[in-house]
Amino acid sequence: MAHLRFAQIAGMNLHYRMYSLAYFFDSMDKHGVSHIELWGGSPHLYSDTATDAQVKRIRQELNRRRLGLVCYTPEQIMYPFNIAAQDEAARRAGIAYFGKNIEIASALEAEYMLITSGWGYYNEPREEAWKRSCEALRTLADKAQGQGVTLLLEVLQPMESNLVTDLASLRRMLNEVGSGAMTGLIDTVAMAVAGETIGDYFRALGGVPHVHLIDGTPSGHLALGDGHLPVEAYLKQLAEHGYAGYLTLELADSAYLTDPDAAFGRSVDRLRPLLSP
Repeated sequence: MAHLRFAQIAGMNLHYRMYSLAYFFDSMDKHGVSHIELWGGSPHLYSDTATDAQVKRIRQELNRRRLGLVCYTPEQIMYPFNIAAQDEAARRAGIAYFGKNIEIASALEAEYMLITSGWGYYNEPREEAWKRSCEALRTLADKAQGQGVTLLLEVLQPMESNLVTDLASLRRMLNEVGSGAMTGLIDTVAMAVAGETIGDYFRALGGVPHVHLIDGTPSGHLALGDGHLPVEAYLKQLAEHGYAGYLTLELADSAYLTDPDAAFGRSVDRLRPLLSP
């Protein structure tokens, strides 16, 4: 597995949200991880209350610590922002929320910002919600392009959305939005829930710029080794496809909130012997 390197690991602060952002940064240093995917949510960086000065301080702190920012990911599952909402006021609020976060991503000098499709009522025609989502994503992709940011559209699980929930719907949405400022990524849990593979993604997308490497049963966002997904096989397949991006450890289970460093450390220790120094 010589192609993939330890330096491709990226930490994420989602399960550190009961601790300070500085504690998260210190944890990355402790484990020798030099890149992060920044989760945008309270209390670390929430767009509705964020100031230009706060964003600037975070960018300066990343520079001081020599931490590379590989992606900015505003919260979009726990918070009530839905770009496919049937209610027009709610939909506009969702578009405004992501628009503000695109500006934050640009100010943080992030190349990528993660986004999802939103969801429609399960008792309305799916195509109606699909049209609303597609229109909103096209608007946001145009804004992202103007800000020098590329949007990464993530597949959700069927309990999270009825829109982009597998590779076929991801490809369809990317094609219909038709923007060079939006592409897809791999989330190993969503991929496993959909019964798809690393190879499927590379064949369908032609290339993958970013990966969330997480364990599950198959659902859940677990520390590596806490689920039963074939993480080692995923790494081998990524290497075979020449993957050169980052591997974000997106841990989201509430069990990790009281001791996030331990869960992250277990995941890093599991990866260390599988990756080149």
